[in-house]
Parts: sequence; structure tokens; C-alpha cells
Amino acid sequence: MVMQAPFYTAAGEAQGQVDLPEIIFGGVGSRRVLQEVIIVLQGNQRRGTSSTLTRGLVSGGGRKPWKQKGTGNARSGSNRSPLWRKGGIIFGPLPRSYRIDVPASKKLLALQTALVEKAKASEIGIIDSVEFKEGKTKQVAAWTKKNGSGRGLMLIVDKKDPALLRAARNVAGLCIADAGEVNAWTLLAAKKVLFTKSALDALVARFPKG
Repeated sequence: MVMQAPFYTAAGEAQGQVDLPEIIFGGVGSRRVLQEVIIVLQGNQRRGTSSTLTRGLVSGGGRKPWKQKGTGNARSGSNRSPLWRKGGIIFGPLPRSYRIDVPASKKLLALQTALVEKAKASEIGIIDSVEFKEGKTKQVAAWTKKNGSGRGLMLIVDKKDPALLRAARNVAGLCIADAGEVNAWTLLAAKKVLFTKSALDALVARFPKG
């Protein structure tokens, strides 16, 4: 069964349903791969700058606090010991990279799965084109209110237009992405996804035929 999505004119008027590309929406995808890829994408956003001082990085500790025997105290060799107040940290976090590389085939499978799930939930729409010649935020805000479902509208275009980005940067709840950079994580985070016709064609080109 061919999946369908509502089609809108550039003005936002509904014009019935259109068939979605079989190469993307004809499969079922893999939720397991989708989960794996999203976890990786989220982990890759971590900066990994957490840092603590181990006993080798704490200042001081150049001499033994007291002699080994005869004081009644437990023996101690340095005030940099983790057992001491202001001493080093045992196994504390240090700067590191959380980045994990994922094969492009898995990323595409996760993206396909996310698209299929969005289509099943009736959260995908196709719009003929988007053009704001004046580049005014007021125009984009009015368009978003008409076409969006509150906050969480993602508009996917084939190529980002600087005028459109400038007009949309202060519109709350609107995310603009091009077909070449959209991924499963950002797609699922949106409540409603609108593709321009040219963006959908560009997205189809990302998937190998056969």
C-alpha cells in the first residue's frame, strides 16, 4: 500500500493527497537501528570538557605531613591523597571525546525509519514551494501559525535561502533544514514536518536505488 501525505500550495491551501516515494516509504525500517543512531547522535553532541584534579594534578604534597611512627596518627605520605580534604579525586572525569562513528548505511536506515513513523502518525506534509521575497519575520510567523501545529514545525528545503533563514531566526518553534543534512534525531523531535517538492526529490536522491 502506497503511503500518502497532504499536499499544500505555497499559500498553505490544502490540495488533497499525494503519494510518497516508494523508495523511502515503501519499507518498514528498523526501530532498533533508529534507537542506536539517535543515541549516537545525541552522544556526539557532548563536549566532553568535564575535568577533575587527580592526586597528580593537585598542588602541594611535596613532603610527608608527619613522620611515619610515633605520632598516633594513621600513616600518611602526602596531603594530595584522595583521603584528605582538598586532595585529589579518584577516577574523576577527565576531558574526553564521546564521538562514535556510524556507517552511512545505518544513518540512512534510521532516517527512513523516522520518516515512515512520521508518515504513519500523519505528521508529514508536502508543500509546493516556500518563498518570502520581502524576508520579513512577520510573514514567516504568520505562515508558521497557519501551517504548523503550535510549536515544533520543521520545514525541509532543498537549499537554505539566506533571506529565509534571516526572516525565520526569531520565529519560535520553527526549524529549517535542508534535505542533505536532516537526520533521524531532528526529524523525530519535530511535531510536524513539511517538505517542499524539491526537497523531497533531493531527499530521494540520498537513498540508493535497488
